[in-house]
Amino acid sequence: MKKLIDIIKKIDNILFLLDKVMNQEYINLLNSKSDMKELYFIIEKKHALLNQLDCAKKTQISLEKKYNTIFSALKIDELNYYSNKIKDKCVSLKKINLKNKKLIKHKFYLNQKFLNFYKSFNNNTIYDINGKL
Repeated sequence: MKKLIDIIKKIDNILFLLDKVMNQEYINLLNSKSDMKELYFIIEKKHALLNQLDCAKKTQISLEKKYNTIFSALKIDELNYYSNKIKDKCVSLKKINLKNKKLIKHKFYLNQKFLNFYKSFNNNTIYDINGKL
């Protein structure tokens, strides 16, 4: 049972780190001059944390089968505390993720709108040596 508690603590820690990374992503997306390299690095960190979370969740499921318990039906106070904490953190992460998706869609919409405008603006201009029209 101690292993199950340790895995649940690990899941809680991973979710905490994931929350920090997603908040960084949100701040970066809010910035009009966001650095694509930094955004790529944030996405890579998020991907690595999600892989860790997946492995920890698989371990949790196997331990629950081993102990023949259901996570939400346990009567142990420590497990109930961490399960409630994990549920709250997941709700918070869902909200942040939706905000990030909206910002990304908005940025892509503006970029696509600019590209469409630029394509339609097919004006041949001639500049002289000094850069004047």
